[in-house]
Parts: sequence; C-alpha cells; structure tokens
Amino acid sequence: MAGKTSGSETRQRTAVLQARFTEAEAGAIRASAERAGMSIGTYIRSALLETEPPRATRRPTVNHKAVSRLLGELGRVAEAFRQAAEAADQRQSHALIDAASRDLSELRTVCFEALGREP
Repeated sequence: MAGKTSGSETRQRTAVLQARFTEAEAGAIRASAERAGMSIGTYIRSALLETEPPRATRRPTVNHKAVSRLLGELGRVAEAFRQAAEAADQRQSHALIDAASRDLSELRTVCFEALGREP
C-alpha cells in the first residue's frame, strides 16, 4: 500500500466555481439535494450538466435515517412489551399488550415499506 495517495490527493475535479443564492434559493437547493439523496455539489453538477449522478455518491436521505432509527426504537419497545406480557398476570394487561404489539408490528411494516425493503 506504500505510495498510494488518498482520494483527496487524486481528485479529478479541481476547478471550483462559485455562485450566489438567496436564502430561499439555497434552502430549496439543499432540500432538493437531500430528497434526491445527494450531496449539494453532486446535485448541482447533475442538474446543470444533465447527467446521471454516480451511484457511489448517493446517500440515505434524512427521512431514511429517521425511519431506520425509528425501526430500532420499535424493536426495543416491542421487546419491553414482550417482557411485560411475560410478567403480567391480568387478562386486561394481556389484551392491552397484545393490541400495542399489533400496532408496533404495523408501524414496523410501514417503516420497511418507506425504506423500500421487505419486513
């Protein structure tokens, strides 16, 4: 590996161009890039040059990150419900825990669908 240079030292894109935007325009560009799952530079380049962005530059949108975190939290809550169900002796508690577990299962399915994945 000796003699290898880092990516920043071998960049092909060395020219820097600047443009000024209003706060509203900048916000719209940031939001569009985020929705597309791209960095702002990649988004602007692909829009202006009318090219497809390289797949390697795509990253999860904030919504995907939030849904992924939500899935993790749903798993922890579901486990707490399972533990409570094992410890509970009353029928009403079991009915409430069963209903909550069904709701969590539905939320989990919706989250996976939002991520474009199978539950």
